[in-house]
Amino acid sequence: MDDDDLFTALVPWAPEHLARWNEHWRSDLLRTVGPDLALVGDTSWGAAVRDAVGLAVPDPLDWANRVVELPSGGWALTGIRFRGRDVSKPFVDVIATSVRPDAAGLAELGSVLEDARAFSPLCFRVRLPGDLLRVRALAGHGSSVAPDQLVVAGPVSVIAGREQTPGASAVELVPTTPEAAAPRVAAVYETVRRVTPDLDEWAAPADEDGLGDADEQGLLFEVVVDGRAAGVVAAARDDAYGFTGFVVEEIALDDDHRGQGLGPAVLRALARRLPATEADVLWGHVHADNTPSLRGALASGRAVCATLAWVTPDGWPGMPGSRPVR
Repeated sequence: MDDDDLFTALVPWAPEHLARWNEHWRSDLLRTVGPDLALVGDTSWGAAVRDAVGLAVPDPLDWANRVVELPSGGWALTGIRFRGRDVSKPFVDVIATSVRPDAAGLAELGSVLEDARAFSPLCFRVRLPGDLLRVRALAGHGSSVAPDQLVVAGPVSVIAGREQTPGASAVELVPTTPEAAAPRVAAVYETVRRVTPDLDEWAAPADEDGLGDADEQGLLFEVVVDGRAAGVVAAARDDAYGFTGFVVEEIALDDDHRGQGLGPAVLRALARRLPATEADVLWGHVHADNTPSLRGALASGRAVCATLAWVTPDGWPGMPGSRPVR
């Protein structure tokens, strides 16, 4: 396919915010799909993934990204993935497709599961533009649709420019290291896990390797509130979904500082430290059931721009723990 065909396919699935926030969104949208497209038919990459995962699917082409022909003659760019790197939770990731993000399009995409049957996939995943209202509109058409992660994003300039709430605690960001930050993050997650059993379905704590990019870019910080250590926040440059900008790699506040509305203040302080251009956004993933984190993300000036959703055609198992919308 050429760039024109790919761009035409990507636009209906793209967040509507792109055109408002970035005048170069057309080229950036194409560019963010480029790495996945380059892995189509890459047997070296496929063999490396096969050997790392260890499942008895020998052909490296099965592990590489692929372009699947759909019943109507359209196509879908897909890859086999495992939720949380758990081999018992295989799914097909639909990265781009020529069909539209509607009930008919989702029904046609069901054939990507047959193409990947060697892996016994549970369902496939799409990136729908918009929030949960879009997901609800697609429910009940021969497939169950369950939200997974919400993509929340906002212009760095907007987040950095938000006014401080009167009487809010003073937030300071102090550079730290992965070796110091990772244990702090793990301890925060362990505390939260005691009262939030579903936490492991929502997010995993960033470890030293996961915080490495933020550290290399000088964007790994200890959060200090009114002179007291309060947690960790980290970001790294990462262009995705057509956006250019920075992803929130981690934001973890300890038990003494959660539930006080500090999240927006921390993100505002973070945004002010980012080496951002006018078109850059600060984005991240928030699980659809994680109401406190979603509330904080929206309060910081970000918006729900897209929804990663599990789609399970009739007769397929579905992703454990997912709750289809009705």
